[in-house]
Amino acid sequence: MARCAQIAAAMMCAGLVSVPEARAADASPSVDDTAALPAVHVSDTLAPAYAPDTADNLLRTGTPLKDYPASVQVVPSEILQERGVTRIDQIADNVSGVHAEASYGGNGATFFNIRGFSESNGLRDGFRNYGYYAFRDVQNIDRVEIFKGPAGALYGGVGAVGGYIDTVSKRPEQDNFGEVGVTAGTHGLARSTVDVNRVLNDELSVRLNASAESNSTFRDNAGYRSWSFAPAITWDNHSGTSVTLLTEYNHLNRDGFDFGVPAVPDYQSLSRTRYYGLRSGMYPGIDGDYGRNDTFAETVLFEHALSSNWTLRLSGQYAYARQLSTQSFPDSTTPAGNLLDYSVYSGANEFSRQYSARAELAGKFFTGSAKHALLAGVDYSYLKIGSGGSQVSTMSLDLFNPAYLSGLTPGDPLPGHQGQGKDYGVYVQDLVELTRAVTLQAALRADRFINQAEEAGQPAGHGQQTAFSPRIGVVWQATQNTSWFADWSRSHAPNVGHSGSNVTYDAEVAEQYEVGVKHDVIKDRLSASLALFDIERNHILTTDPSNPLLEVLTGKQRSRGIELDVAGNITPRWKAILTYAYTFATVTSDTTYPVGDVLSNVPRHSASLWTVYRLESLPGLQVGAGLYYVGSREATLPNTFKLGSYVRADAMASYEQGRWKTQLNVFNLFNRKYYTGGSAATFDYTLMPSPPLSAQVTVAYRF
Repeated sequence: MARCAQIAAAMMCAGLVSVPEARAADASPSVDDTAALPAVHVSDTLAPAYAPDTADNLLRTGTPLKDYPASVQVVPSEILQERGVTRIDQIADNVSGVHAEASYGGNGATFFNIRGFSESNGLRDGFRNYGYYAFRDVQNIDRVEIFKGPAGALYGGVGAVGGYIDTVSKRPEQDNFGEVGVTAGTHGLARSTVDVNRVLNDELSVRLNASAESNSTFRDNAGYRSWSFAPAITWDNHSGTSVTLLTEYNHLNRDGFDFGVPAVPDYQSLSRTRYYGLRSGMYPGIDGDYGRNDTFAETVLFEHALSSNWTLRLSGQYAYARQLSTQSFPDSTTPAGNLLDYSVYSGANEFSRQYSARAELAGKFFTGSAKHALLAGVDYSYLKIGSGGSQVSTMSLDLFNPAYLSGLTPGDPLPGHQGQGKDYGVYVQDLVELTRAVTLQAALRADRFINQAEEAGQPAGHGQQTAFSPRIGVVWQATQNTSWFADWSRSHAPNVGHSGSNVTYDAEVAEQYEVGVKHDVIKDRLSASLALFDIERNHILTTDPSNPLLEVLTGKQRSRGIELDVAGNITPRWKAILTYAYTFATVTSDTTYPVGDVLSNVPRHSASLWTVYRLESLPGLQVGAGLYYVGSREATLPNTFKLGSYVRADAMASYEQGRWKTQLNVFNLFNRKYYTGGSAATFDYTLMPSPPLSAQVTVAYRF
């Protein structure tokens, strides 16, 4: 714990103000269809809060965030609605140390960079969501829960180091309500949504969410059409037993396979709107770039109260994702003059299939004067991924003149690649309230990983490993409104991928030291959190630069930083959420990348502010604004050039009267030109230009 003590000492010597995650009231109640909506009025009642008190889906203990020794944030539906969020890459803009990365060819399966590390495996309703092909529309997302740092004691097989983002689905409620919405915006945006909840009888309720969208986008040959369908049903006998079934299907059809612009030093001279890839009709017999994604998920949640203190939970999830595509992308970041070589993979067929199951027991009890909150369980997960396609010869592209200078002929079919992994886990966590001021957390997870690699024409490769992931944390309630926390954790996760030679990979290892403070700035209204962290990562699986369908292990990386989150109600009519992060992430040992290089797409400084005010003079009207600052960051690894810093401004205004609501959102208000870095899917060879000034208007009707 030496590093933890050093961080704590530095933190105290610096005189940092103690600040915790915000707490807030429950979400506003649903609308009953048996009565008309009341007239909108303004009172001193607090608006729906920006930072809920718990993260029940992620932590599964019901523990208030102020009493949990870790950095956990929740993005409630209010923020998503007010900001006009329509894409996954927008969901975490108001969380410190979290940044969206470019998706895999614009397929909507956005990766996130958390505490300096690229994370492609998030969570969907508490289960692993393999990120490369899993497009998901935001319509069925109720809230987003974020755990900062490795948490192998609870999610050993997920494979996240910097943190976990759990997108929590909407579930049936005990009210009758509904809402339909239509959105129109710049760049050909047309979107419609529906959310209907019905109580069928005293024990049964159902809910349906659906969406359809068409968007031409600001980039050539990068338009898309999508739809989603998500029914859910809950049976609850109101005596402690309930079953919920969640189903979700998403479809995405893209005109191209948009990786953005090449990551060359002179990237700012390139057209932001031009499509740098293979278009249909350019070469006879060869299809242009395209992408089609289908994702399906089925989740079952069973809960039974054994007594007032003990609860049994059984849950499982099946998820399938498939991507069909032709995709072209640069082979390097060093053009020969104006010419850059591109590779094209046609007829690519990629998929992932997952099975997950969990059985756990949660209970509260005393041993002497110590109060325990115990969580213990077993789980199983299976993941299979595969890809194949036909490789097309290299083409040369003039970056400043839209002409392809070499012919294209179909290449030999690529051999099929498949990888699969199983994880058998058992875990136990105990939160012990030793005194009114001191709570201790101790957790341990044991995993048995079994991996298999299958390359066409070669014998299958196998690997097995047993790993233990411990976690220790402590919370000290210094005053009624202020608590300090510290934690240490080590996580292991299986590496499942394609090596090209049937070699299985060692498990990834991550270790974190963290200290922080949590404080109610205004009791039960405005709260904040401050944390310092130090993470080291080993055995990292990354895309092979010589073949994007294969992966390789790299060495060690380290990330250190500080994060601040402040959220809540400043006055009954004024809400705000403020974040700041300092992150320094580097290569500490590697055979490929220079030691000391900074990890790509990780700004040293970043900050955000989102605020909304309800006008007293005009009941039903509220206005809001947001500022987002991202500092300069390395564009590639190894480091060759930087992406510039930027400040983006957004704005919104909404008016609600009776059953109707109209909302205007304006994005990139001052039309700033900036770029999002690449991701693991593009091995830093591309950059995604930002959308220019854009706007959307949404009209919604509640019933």
